[in-house]
Amino acid sequence: MKSQALELIHCWTWFKFLPDEAKSSLAEVCRLMTIDKGTALYRHNDETSYIYGVVSGGFRIYVASPEGEEMTLEDVAAGAWFPHFLPQETPVYFGNCVSTKSSTVVSISAKDFLAFGEVWPQLYRGLYNEFVARGAVTIGRLELLTFHSLNVRLAVYLLRLLVIRGSAAPSSSYFIESSDNQGEIANRVGGARQRVNGILKEWERRGVICIEKHGLLIQKPEHLLGLARDSGFDVETYLGAWQGGWKSPFQIDSGFSASE
Repeated sequence: MKSQALELIHCWTWFKFLPDEAKSSLAEVCRLMTIDKGTALYRHNDETSYIYGVVSGGFRIYVASPEGEEMTLEDVAAGAWFPHFLPQETPVYFGNCVSTKSSTVVSISAKDFLAFGEVWPQLYRGLYNEFVARGAVTIGRLELLTFHSLNVRLAVYLLRLLVIRGSAAPSSSYFIESSDNQGEIANRVGGARQRVNGILKEWERRGVICIEKHGLLIQKPEHLLGLARDSGFDVETYLGAWQGGWKSPFQIDSGFSASE
């Protein structure tokens, strides 16, 4: 178990400024957990109890309305540590978290995590750098919603899912297992459901994608990448700011990057 925790620690920005001694010490207090698909890991405003590193599987962090409508804030894939939390007297989780696959994680109690930061303050440098680096995501989202067409917004969204959830398929295509319904996809790209469906159907007719029962087959990712680039949107910077960038060491099977 320590070797799995140590691999995750070595590969994540939070811990990049720590010496090897500190990384090894942190791995010692981690424990291994298995999480069934569909399990709620925590709820919004629950007291923060654990910090997690994902060995395999995936999670969705989302907010929900009183009427039950949901909006995904972040997809967490293998290799990531989450969540961020404010180290106050009683820290709480922001958003809800559910496993999208059967998952294996390493966990460390929030109490031990904070105590570790007192001994090794370099931890907070890594946390700060990783959090601030997400600014490109915030700015990119605002730019997409303000200045770019729905076609571009949807193309960028699918490319991001390809990096996080994608797996290699035959003929240089990539399969994205879907955990989003069509209504949520429309919400996330700021478009009406009917228009989003229309674009997806048009891309399917042109052989760009294939809509399958359990997800999407991206047959021509270069077409989606071209749409984003031709619009003037800096897709490389935007996608690089999300978890793992274009090529996470834990997503070797996707094999797709903006440089191709």
